[in-house]
Amino acid sequence: MTNLDASISYDALIVLANEMDANGILNEESVARADLAAEIARDLHVPYIITCGWAYRQDSKIKIADAFKDFLINKHSVSAEKIITEVNSRDTVGDAVFTRANIISQKQFRNICVVTSSYHVARTKAIFDFVYGKNYMIDVVGAVANYDDNVLDKEKASLESFNKTFLGIEAGALMKIIDRLKKCHPFYNGVAHASI
Repeated sequence: MTNLDASISYDALIVLANEMDANGILNEESVARADLAAEIARDLHVPYIITCGWAYRQDSKIKIADAFKDFLINKHSVSAEKIITEVNSRDTVGDAVFTRANIISQKQFRNICVVTSSYHVARTKAIFDFVYGKNYMIDVVGAVANYDDNVLDKEKASLESFNKTFLGIEAGALMKIIDRLKKCHPFYNGVAHASI
């Protein structure tokens, strides 16, 4: 499976989305992430799986968080009551911000496992550690994915951009992070997509 410590009792597992088609059919990378999330949830008895993502396609009203939920129910027989959807996030930063603000804080979860793709683990860990802060334990695991040096270069550039956007804010300062997200992040401030 993974090198996760089986002695850790995770409160929830967050699975990050990649892509889907207009009918909500997950692409290969999303399937790999969902499969790994289902496996970990089963083997480590994680009570909740949180799926993330908005209706990002112009040709579809389906939210990718809902597509992941349907996939987990239909392929892995995960109970619908165990799946929580977070449909406000538009990228990894939003995944961290909105899962913490809308779900994790309210349910008072502390130990979180995040599932993404192998090339995306380092950036995901950095973002979630910053957004969540020191009061949470965050583990990040990656499903096998095909990638090349260009993907790694994009990951590095994206993390540098993230660090610049949130410069001067203390890790875990959620209200300040949300305020900066709304003002300065192009996916949320109206530059690339409608503002929140």
